[in-house]
Amino acid sequence: MGLAQVILIGALAGLATAAGGLIAGLLPIANEKCFSAVFGFAGGVMLGLSLFQLMPEGYFFARGVTAVCIGFIIGIGIIALLSTLLNGRGINENEINHDYKKTGLIIALALALHNFPEGIAIGVGFAGGNNLGFLIAMAMFLHNVPEGIGIGAPLKKGGSNFAYILLLTTITGLVTPCGTALGWLIGRISMSVLAASMGMAAGAMVFVSLTKLLKYRDSWNNLGAFCGILLTFIIA
Repeated sequence: MGLAQVILIGALAGLATAAGGLIAGLLPIANEKCFSAVFGFAGGVMLGLSLFQLMPEGYFFARGVTAVCIGFIIGIGIIALLSTLLNGRGINENEINHDYKKTGLIIALALALHNFPEGIAIGVGFAGGNNLGFLIAMAMFLHNVPEGIGIGAPLKKGGSNFAYILLLTTITGLVTPCGTALGWLIGRISMSVLAASMGMAAGAMVFVSLTKLLKYRDSWNNLGAFCGILLTFIIA
């Protein structure tokens, strides 16, 4: 299979994130129960991806935990620093809405960090054989939809318009074919670097999940988290 076809498949897998943003734009986020459940679902998906996919895959590629753990710590540090820099101060309605928008941007960055090494994995899979590449791409496609919901829900709650939500989720998804091209061209990249990248993505998503998405502690948030973790366990 040629490079152009591999990039196209990577793009289709990544653009499932935009489909999630589309769904988020249609959800009744103004309803607090729905909002809490969607946040919990997004947090559960991100935790599940970290625990059931990124960390185990990183360990498999590097044949050890060192690179994964280093990447994990770096990922937490990057998102923690970004969160501090973007931290809002006030309590009025405009500043609360800004905080939701900030949350959406932080989630988008965390997922972009995740999509790049996953794109590399797709490219490496196709370099090793079409069947493996298709299987990895399908897995990416399935879990990118709830990721897009995780980006779009806080943006919509913060007052962002539909076009902006769709644009940001599309940009986040387009990181995937960039990684796919790199993985296919190199074929056999440094497995330690790939493992560290996966650990970094996992650290970023765990931090966002625990500090931004799973903080409501109500039954709807817990139910959403359970469903998100269960979904990622099934498709991992």
